[in-house]
Amino acid sequence: MDERAAMQEEIPRLRAALAADPERVAREVASFPDAEFTRSLDAPAWARWSPEIQLRHIAYVPCRWLLDLLRAPLRERGHALPPVDMAAIQSTPGRWIPAGVCHDRESLLSLLREMIGFALEVLDREGPDGLLAVTCVWEVDLDEVREDEHAEESALEFWRRAAGLHPIGVRESPEREGHFLITLGAALRQIHWEILAHVRSLQRFGEMYGRPPVERLPREGYLSLPKFWD
Repeated sequence: MDERAAMQEEIPRLRAALAADPERVAREVASFPDAEFTRSLDAPAWARWSPEIQLRHIAYVPCRWLLDLLRAPLRERGHALPPVDMAAIQSTPGRWIPAGVCHDRESLLSLLREMIGFALEVLDREGPDGLLAVTCVWEVDLDEVREDEHAEESALEFWRRAAGLHPIGVRESPEREGHFLITLGAALRQIHWEILAHVRSLQRFGEMYGRPPVERLPREGYLSLPKFWD
C-alpha cells in the first residue's frame, strides 16, 4: 500500500482516537483528590512528574505541535489558529502549561478540548494529501539523556525508536543527525500517542493508591513499549 492510501485508511481511526482523548483524560484525572494530584515521587522516574504535571504536559502537547512546530505551514494553508498565547506557555522552561496560563484542572481540560477540536478540523480539512505534504522538523538535543528505572537512553536513541513506531511520516535526515522530518499526519498521530502515554502514567499513579484504571488503554504507539506500560 502506498503512503497516500495508508494515510487515507488511517484518517477515520485517527479521528476517532483524537476525539476520544480529552474525555479519556478528564475521566482519569477526576479520580485524584487534591493531595494526590500534586504529589510527585523520586522513583520510579515517570513519577517525578506529579499527576498535575502529567495533565499540564498533556495539554501542552497539541499546543507545541500545532501552534509552534506547525504554526507557519498551517497559517499559510489558511487555518484559523486558536487564540492561545504560546509566548506565555513557553515563558517557563518546563514542557507543560504554566499555572499562570491555566490554574486548575478544568482550565487545562478546556484548553485540551479546544486544541483537539482544532486538530480534528485540520485532519478533516487537509485529507491525505495535505497530511503528507505539510511537514515540520523535530530537532533532538544530542546531549540529552532520558532516564527511567531500567536504564539511561539518549534522546536520539529514544527518537529513533519512536520514529520506528510510526508506520509512515517520520524519518531522520541523512544529512543532519537528530533532525527528524515529520508530516502533519504523523504529528497528529504523535499527539494521540503522547496523550495515551501520559494517561497511562496517571493510571499508574492511581494504581499506587489502590485504584484501578478507569478504562483499558489501547497498546499502540509508546504504549506498545513495556517501559511505558509496566
